[in-house]
Amino acid sequence: MYFYFMKNDILFYLYSDYSGLLPLYTQLNVPKSSIKLVSKSLGVFMMNSFLKMVIATALFFICGYAVALKSPLMPDNKANNQIAETRIVGGEEATQENWPWMTAYVGVFTNFLTSLNVNNVIYETRAFTSGVGGQAIGEIIACGIGDAVCADSSGNVCLIERGIVNFSEKADNCEAGGGVGAIIYNNEEFGNISGTLGDEYTGTIPIVAVNQKDGLALLEQIGSIASLAVSETTELQQDASCGASFLGDRWVLTAAHCVDTKNANLLKMNIGEYDLSDGAENAIDIVNIYIHPQYDADDFSNDIAIIELVSSVDVVGVKIADPDVTDQYAIENSLATIAGWGGRTGYAPNEGPTSDFPDILNKVDLRLTTNAQCREELGKSFGISADNVSVSDVMICAAIPEGGRGACQGDSGGPLVVNTSSGVQQVGIVSWGFGCAAAGYPGVYTRVSEFKDWISTITDGIAVTQRHNFGFGLEGEVQTTELTVSNNSELNVGLNFAFSDSSHFTLDASNCATLDAGNSCQLSVSYLPAFANDVSAELIITTDDAQIKSSSAIVTAGTTLGYVVELATTVGNVSDAVALFSGGTNGASAWVASSTEVGIESSTTGDMQDSIFVAKIEGEGVLTFDWAVSSEANILEETDPDFERFDALFLYLNGDLVDVIDGNDDEINFTEYSLDLPEGSNLINWTYSKDPDVSEGDDKGFIRNLVFAATVVTPSPVAVLPTPITSNSSGGGSLGWILLCLVGLAFRLRTKP
Repeated sequence: MYFYFMKNDILFYLYSDYSGLLPLYTQLNVPKSSIKLVSKSLGVFMMNSFLKMVIATALFFICGYAVALKSPLMPDNKANNQIAETRIVGGEEATQENWPWMTAYVGVFTNFLTSLNVNNVIYETRAFTSGVGGQAIGEIIACGIGDAVCADSSGNVCLIERGIVNFSEKADNCEAGGGVGAIIYNNEEFGNISGTLGDEYTGTIPIVAVNQKDGLALLEQIGSIASLAVSETTELQQDASCGASFLGDRWVLTAAHCVDTKNANLLKMNIGEYDLSDGAENAIDIVNIYIHPQYDADDFSNDIAIIELVSSVDVVGVKIADPDVTDQYAIENSLATIAGWGGRTGYAPNEGPTSDFPDILNKVDLRLTTNAQCREELGKSFGISADNVSVSDVMICAAIPEGGRGACQGDSGGPLVVNTSSGVQQVGIVSWGFGCAAAGYPGVYTRVSEFKDWISTITDGIAVTQRHNFGFGLEGEVQTTELTVSNNSELNVGLNFAFSDSSHFTLDASNCATLDAGNSCQLSVSYLPAFANDVSAELIITTDDAQIKSSSAIVTAGTTLGYVVELATTVGNVSDAVALFSGGTNGASAWVASSTEVGIESSTTGDMQDSIFVAKIEGEGVLTFDWAVSSEANILEETDPDFERFDALFLYLNGDLVDVIDGNDDEINFTEYSLDLPEGSNLINWTYSKDPDVSEGDDKGFIRNLVFAATVVTPSPVAVLPTPITSNSSGGGSLGWILLCLVGLAFRLRTKP
């Protein structure tokens, strides 16, 4: 894992296993807020391989739900880290016909339209999710932060600052005072509010959000008449989280970090998009995502992915530049162009974030650099040797010396192109950088020419799911998954499969011995956990036709959790239907009997560790337990858009996030929890996750009084049926019983849940 931080204007950039990071910045007197973890586009700090798999699923569904409900939930998320997805700064609106293959990776959703007019000035507004439609006209009255009933708001429009209390409480305090509508403005300089009033909101007045600048301007207009509206009906809209480029047929190219989540295919690709304010109905579903098997989310190596759409598109795709063309244009510091829908506000490292996100596609011209020039420039800016700057051969840089133009949060995945004598060719994919368009900090792009063979193997050869992570394993429990193998060539082919290290994984390729052109098959891969640490192997595919290229896959498995039968009586009243396992990642240990409380406790000893406790329970029933944490307190409410989860205890059922609790410093307050378990085998997982810094309280999770009550199934009584009377008609009695059975079947079908 790579970290960086600034002290005395010098960049400290290091590889660490986390254990030495906290003492290092403490010794150097660096404030913890200046530590930046090289992260993915959403700004969530990197976790171990287990949490990447499990939490990523839960977070993506939460974010996907947010996207589905509104665009208000996106822009603030688009403006997070120094090294992250990027947007255009210092550019101009692109000419639509010059970018027919430009693609937007979008969430499509229905949303309420909002408006606000004060003194004939129209302000940019946003709806709160779970709000209500309606119109309001009245004088603007200041209601502070809305933490009490706004007594003078009768018939007026409340102007409220964000902060301290939930948005729903602010709205209720406005309406309780007689307010007919409310405007809530941001208390931070950049961006509008991404907020919800909550599923329990029962208010009846329209509420809109504005940014801080507009909110402060409205404070100068107290007493003026405001007209605001929230539409009663929704319309189909889209919001771009990344850019991409169309290669032709049904294939799209983007950055791996844009789609590095289990359910990234819930979003869509909009080919030839130009104006995000319309055209959402043209977005196309994703059928497959191929992330490069050697993609490294820590340092952005091999940051490239190919997207397969459900149908082909009749648009000419962009051409990928050859390696020699790319090299020559870089040596000559040739002009190159990037495009995207990003925030147009630049900032230096450790400043920001960006803002001003356009609907219209923007583009900006830069100069390519050689990697040696790029490393030299970044090293000079940070006061370190160029040899210590991680710009590899699969990357390429672009910038202008004076700064002020470049990429920033949100344009990740978008194309970097050059105009050659053979037309426009793509040389890069927007990947990462320090700050946005700051002088001395070139943007770094994936060097596409290095991946031409890999691209053609996926689009025209034998493609396989490129990466699979089994996550943590249970001692003695076999895990099995299926990888999809697709023949994207025009020839039928025979296939052979083998692992580079067969000691960890086994496979059943009986369904994939031969594969016709255009068809797919399922390859079964199994893993029997037998190693304490993570393991991985490369799946190698060979064909019986040298004309057809084949791809490979990387299969990994996380930490093995061992049996902890000794905790059975300590944690609660555990029956024979319950098997217990525990272990840890990044140096964390298994859960142990608590030294201070009844029950068991987690065993994290350092930052970025996870202590995992799992109960495997056979059968339907109800699981009850008490749980608690003693850890760093979260200072914001969960409904606040800036809420971050610190050291916390997560609860999962069969891989899905069910609930989470975090600490209140050193207080240990147990609460009882009840969890309904379905039929079959169930995995209940408690993971105490330690974040990158700060230790308060015991920094532990606790569980006690664990009890499983199996559902007792009472068998239905067997009906004694009368002997049928023999009919004179041949077969009549048999038909009567068949009809009786059919009536019973119809009843079952109607009443089946």
